[in-house]
Amino acid sequence: MTRSGRGCWTCKSRKVQCDQGTPTCQRCAKAQRECEGYELRLSWPRDNDKRRAIRATLPVTSKRAQARYLGYNPFINTTSQDVEFYHRLSLPGTTKPLRSTPPSLNLWRSPQSEVAHTDLLHYFRDAAHYSLATFNPSTSYIRDLIMRMTFTHDTVSRRALFYALLAFSSLHRSGLHRETMLFKVTSLKALSASAKEAAEGSTEAAQHVAACMVLCAFEILFPSESSGEWLWYIRGAMDIIKRARLENQLDGSDGGMLLDWVYYHDSLSRFTLYHWRHNDVTLEAPDTTINPATRVIPYSPLTKERMTSHLQNPPRVILSILSEVWEVLLDPSDPRSQEVEYKDRLRALEWKVDNLPSLSVTTPPADEPINDLEVTGQLYRIAMRIYLARVSRDPIEPPVNLDSLVDSTFAGPVQDCYCRHFFPLLIIACEARTEEQRAAILNLIDRTENSGYVRPMRTFRAQAQSFWLQRDLHADSDLIPNYLHLMRAAISSNSSLPSYA
Repeated sequence: MTRSGRGCWTCKSRKVQCDQGTPTCQRCAKAQRECEGYELRLSWPRDNDKRRAIRATLPVTSKRAQARYLGYNPFINTTSQDVEFYHRLSLPGTTKPLRSTPPSLNLWRSPQSEVAHTDLLHYFRDAAHYSLATFNPSTSYIRDLIMRMTFTHDTVSRRALFYALLAFSSLHRSGLHRETMLFKVTSLKALSASAKEAAEGSTEAAQHVAACMVLCAFEILFPSESSGEWLWYIRGAMDIIKRARLENQLDGSDGGMLLDWVYYHDSLSRFTLYHWRHNDVTLEAPDTTINPATRVIPYSPLTKERMTSHLQNPPRVILSILSEVWEVLLDPSDPRSQEVEYKDRLRALEWKVDNLPSLSVTTPPADEPINDLEVTGQLYRIAMRIYLARVSRDPIEPPVNLDSLVDSTFAGPVQDCYCRHFFPLLIIACEARTEEQRAAILNLIDRTENSGYVRPMRTFRAQAQSFWLQRDLHADSDLIPNYLHLMRAAISSNSSLPSYA
């Protein structure tokens, strides 16, 4: 733990005199260098360093004083795992993930007395639906659609949806116990039986897709160790949409919201799969799903007719661009990344991001603020711009105008909004360099958790802090960490396939 001393970190590393100007020194500004400021940060003790030993005792003796000293800075908390992570990333060409077990949400509960189905349906309507991961901050739209589908057309697909809804509501309300699992197993049996039926009619197909997505939400709420079952259900839903040609039948109606829900999760799953590096992990789909055994590898990009046939739908425009980003991106070390055609495609993507349509709505639901959807669109626009700039350029080359975008984001949306979307939150969190910015991210996570959105965020919080520690540990090194490699290593540190929807 050290401060920059008499000058900014940039001037100190260059061994030149600094004028100590704020917020940036004039020497860095005139040379058009990034001024790294004067903040407290982690750094490695050097050989024969008389000021900083590798081990040191606290300058206090009483337990109360030690507790007060240890709580002084919540960001100084480096573990042996972080050090191992640092050394792995320091090896040339290393992208091997760090094996670790993230903290898991303790939802296991003792068996409870049987809860009436009606009570669980009412609980879903009143509370559990807030934890559905959808693009629209208001989940009341998809809640109402699911509830209507649950009570119309008594089919095998409807039975699968009904019990999937009970399983999700029971998990949300009481945790994972025997009754919750019985609901899920019953839903899976009906889902397997309805696979053939779902391809024969639009009603049955829509119910089948909705059941897949509710089960996907179940797995995201309580991720199984060493698995990514939520991906099975997304692929099953996409398969039925294609086989039953649901897009042609549902678009332009309320059923279009169901398609948007599936496309949202499908697009964000590509972010995970792009960075996931556990090639030895095989996800074998059980007999209750539609697809055969599936490996966790990037699959074919979204077809144009799926995502771009109705460009008047602003959320689908964003999702289409996201899918295109992970289809186009190359590692900066790849020789193809220097080709003119590739750079032109990146500039075209940046132009699309900068010119995304407005997401404002004229008649928001009563339970959501009027600007929530617009804020969501703004966060995605910012995150996509940052991500493109960071992952597509050599780390030595500073992205143009990126610092001003990051500063305005921390001065604006990060201060007072909450964000249920893990992808933009992760990208923005990784840009936090100062203590104030990192505290703002932690406050944002707290606001999100307190908003009634009970999806576990402890693993996400740990990932963000891991990024901060690695940036600090690399700050005094001649090696500049590759953003893409750092992202891959952090995401692959999960024992289960993480969802950033």
